[in-house]
Amino acid sequence: MSFMDKMKSGFSEAGSKAKIVVEVNKLKLQNSSKQKEIEKLYQSIGRLFFLKAVGRLEEVAESDFQSEVAEIVRLENEIEENKKQIKTIANEKDCVCGKASPLDARFCPSCGHTFSATD
Repeated sequence: MSFMDKMKSGFSEAGSKAKIVVEVNKLKLQNSSKQKEIEKLYQSIGRLFFLKAVGRLEEVAESDFQSEVAEIVRLENEIEENKKQIKTIANEKDCVCGKASPLDARFCPSCGHTFSATD
């Protein structure tokens, strides 16, 4: 392999890694935005219960906050899907210790857990 071929290969590999980093960061940013939306929805639900507690609302029924609950569940599911995509893109898997490990690792570099063939 000539010097120029090695350089081309190096640039190509760097470009691929940069694409991965951009895609992972995009998904993480989406998750951050979704998490902020969830926090706003929690505040909305909490406001209803506060108003009930101080007597400004007669009753708080489940239907008063059911749409917020459904939206929170939807956003949490989207966050989990994004996390799975991040693992796939980054070629990683989760260990029982909670740390990420390379997809082809036989042992966790953090805790030493042995991965089975199906992990």
